Amino acid sequence: MAGLVVEAGTVTVVLSAVEKVESLHGDLVVPRSAVRAVRAVEDGMAEIHGLRAPGTAVPGVIVAGTFHYQGTRTFAVCHRHRPAVVLELVGADVDRVVVTVEDPQAVVAALT
Repeated sequence: MAGLVVEAGTVTVVLSAVEKVESLHGDLVVPRSAVRAVRAVEDGMAEIHGLRAPGTAVPGVIVAGTFHYQGTRTFAVCHRHRPAVVLELVGADVDRVVVTVEDPQAVVAALT
């Protein structure tokens, strides 16, 4: 499962080797200042919309990669219908990040 590492100046989505292959992407690092909003959700997969390019999608099992929807880009790594963190970004390569994590509330607390 991907991890979110919150540091003083950055937020990093740390991917496993398998997730890197599935998403066709390496670890994603964004400046902490780019995080406009953060929230925990019960089902990360419900937050992902649009056309996947590039990445992997197996409905109900995994979605990993970049999704394009109505002019926005979402980077997502979600396993099953599990709790996730949603980051709304400004001035970054993507507009949103959606990642299933073990403790979404802890990530939200670290970013607020």
